[in-house]
Amino acid sequence: MIERDINLDFNNIFPKNITDDFLFPIDSYRLFLESLSINPTLFFHKWSNVNMIAVTDKYWKQNTKSDWKWSLTFPFFSILENYSHSIDNPIVIGFSGLPGSGKSTLGFWIDSVARELSLDIKVISLDDFYLPGHEMDFAMKGNPWNVPRGFPGSHSLDLLHQSLDTFLKTGILSSPTFDKSLRDGKGDRSGWCELRSKILILEGWFVGCEPVLDLFKIDNLAEDEFNLSLSQAEKDYRILIQDSLLEYNKIWKKFNKIWHLKSSDFDNTILWKSQQENEMIKLKGSGLQGNNLSNFIRMIQTSIPQQSLSFINSDTTIEINQHRRIEKLNTTEYHF
Repeated sequence: MIERDINLDFNNIFPKNITDDFLFPIDSYRLFLESLSINPTLFFHKWSNVNMIAVTDKYWKQNTKSDWKWSLTFPFFSILENYSHSIDNPIVIGFSGLPGSGKSTLGFWIDSVARELSLDIKVISLDDFYLPGHEMDFAMKGNPWNVPRGFPGSHSLDLLHQSLDTFLKTGILSSPTFDKSLRDGKGDRSGWCELRSKILILEGWFVGCEPVLDLFKIDNLAEDEFNLSLSQAEKDYRILIQDSLLEYNKIWKKFNKIWHLKSSDFDNTILWKSQQENEMIKLKGSGLQGNNLSNFIRMIQTSIPQQSLSFINSDTTIEINQHRRIEKLNTTEYHF
């Protein structure tokens, strides 16, 4: 009876036009907010305030659903805002999700709204630390997918280490910028930026991914469970990538928390990556297409074991389906 009353009160807080967009039980949403130490009433009133709506609406993509707003973006931003008011030293938060899942869209929204609200929150991409073009070509030479970039081993890790360490000490980050449309879609560095912030979000498609202990066993599972038909060249190169992940793992240890935008089906990234490159072609006139796109998708599917990417050791996991609709919410408790 008490539980029923709690759910009834909760339903009264959030209007039907919002909760009708949810694909998950309303009770799981209540538990999700509670585990994030978010007061549902204050939370709703804040984000439904007309002045706040005037700020946030400018940066949504067209037809953004209520579930994306109310069960991912607003809770995540609320956590970041709480951090900005409660911490003394800079922190880094990792955000992981397969290519095309919506990380960059979310990052743009957070950057834009934080700027309007004068909050010390900034978002950067692991992609910005890709190697310069000529170094990238050398590092990627001979990979079995014939891709120009993307998997562990294509980033300037020493520079990333140095940049994050400096940020954690000073709140100042010096970062290269990478334009994927340059060099006919192979990409190259396009400049440098310097930012000052208290909270830095580092997003990337394998952020938080850890090396596996038994790659041979995983490869056998890949044949049986995922029907990947890994070539011997792919199996051999996966060993090198696992070695690289040991170094990336040192980066993950600098994170205060990790959020994971998890795909309900790994194959969703086939559609997402295709859509992402088509948008880039429309926007910048260049992007991956044809065999280059197919090769890149194959790299995403096989360069790192899918089990590793599906089970990131995250503090908060938001599971989305093929249409990027949120299906499940899971998080550990936060304490400020």
